[in-house]
Amino acid sequence: MHEIKVSEVIDRENEQYIGFEEESVTVIQMPIEYIQKVIELTNHSTSVFRLESSARYYNRLTVREHLKFFNKWYGSQMDIDNILKQFGLEPFQKMKLGKCSDEITQRMAYIHAMMSNRKCVLAVNPLYNATVDNIHLFHRAIEQMKRMGKAVMVITHSTEDAFVISQDILKLNNQGIKTVKTEETPDEPQSVLNRLKARSEDKTIFVDLEDIEYIESSEGKVYINISREKFVIESNLTETEQKLKDYDFYRCHRSYIVNLKKVREIINWSKNTYSIVIDNPDKTKIPLSRTKYNEIQELLVLR
Repeated sequence: MHEIKVSEVIDRENEQYIGFEEESVTVIQMPIEYIQKVIELTNHSTSVFRLESSARYYNRLTVREHLKFFNKWYGSQMDIDNILKQFGLEPFQKMKLGKCSDEITQRMAYIHAMMSNRKCVLAVNPLYNATVDNIHLFHRAIEQMKRMGKAVMVITHSTEDAFVISQDILKLNNQGIKTVKTEETPDEPQSVLNRLKARSEDKTIFVDLEDIEYIESSEGKVYINISREKFVIESNLTETEQKLKDYDFYRCHRSYIVNLKKVREIINWSKNTYSIVIDNPDKTKIPLSRTKYNEIQELLVLR
């Protein structure tokens, strides 16, 4: 099956691979720029079909005519009437696609991937603006593709969408790829703090400390920041600081705790104004208190 070198996506040395696995689905959350890189790396592959909700079709063809065209083009033997029924398209089968809603176009993209004769399917943000019905239908499409022997890889920038698709997801960041733990995963011994518990919609997730870029307090809530995403934690900032005091985290400001491993540089804007630049694609800047300037530099030198 097709494999993608992680080093070619994150533009850093890394020995890992992202692989398509036959008769299974792999779900990976990653920043938008990495999604674009994966698309570029698979663009000319003859074994990978790219499923995109915003895919363009022939606006003058009806829904049924499109399905007949897909069947003929790919040599598929799927029963069109059955597909129309399964995906709730019977009322729209005579409607030209140019007049169909985004919801219907998204369903056509799911079906297109099913009918494709390529063994690998790369689904790019497949639940973007998806209705509840379409979320159910995407799950149905995945199960059918697995039964057909296809290897499905879902890449999305949204952790919430990733968890809607699967309980077991991977996360790709500039350190590589790793599994995201959920509350169904047995806890590690309490004597060692490797993760913080956070909330993502109605899910409890366990975030690896090394993935955290910084923690901030805003409007009465405390957020963990990871690759452009924020997750709420229950502890206040002082409690969180105490939990992390033996790890590479530092209270750099009254409202911020920074992961020292994620510090790219410190900028001195004026005599008493400083910022910490985070080592991420956006080079996020967070405030550094004047009284903390010398101490954090010493800590960074000692690391």
